[in-house]
Amino acid sequence: MTVLSLSFVLGMAVALAVYFAWRLNVGGLQAHGFLTAIALTICPPFVLSLVIGPIPDSDLVLVLVVGTIVFANAFLYAGAAAGGYFVFTLAAKKKVRR
Repeated sequence: MTVLSLSFVLGMAVALAVYFAWRLNVGGLQAHGFLTAIALTICPPFVLSLVIGPIPDSDLVLVLVVGTIVFANAFLYAGAAAGGYFVFTLAAKKKVRR
């Protein structure tokens, strides 16, 4: 449970960091260059930022998209951690039996 909780929080933190870097246009993140590829690698739901662009039509659209990006990345990290934990426990059980 600790692994899932920590990875969930880490996913939220990474998504918020990527969002604020995109919003403040740090390093030309909105230019769709190398930094955008890095952001998409560590936060795949960031692709939704292309839907709203740098200036959204309303605050509701911004809240919905950012909330979706943050929670989708958090669940993605938690799912990856759960899969890794499952594989780790299977490998540990095989070592104990021998």
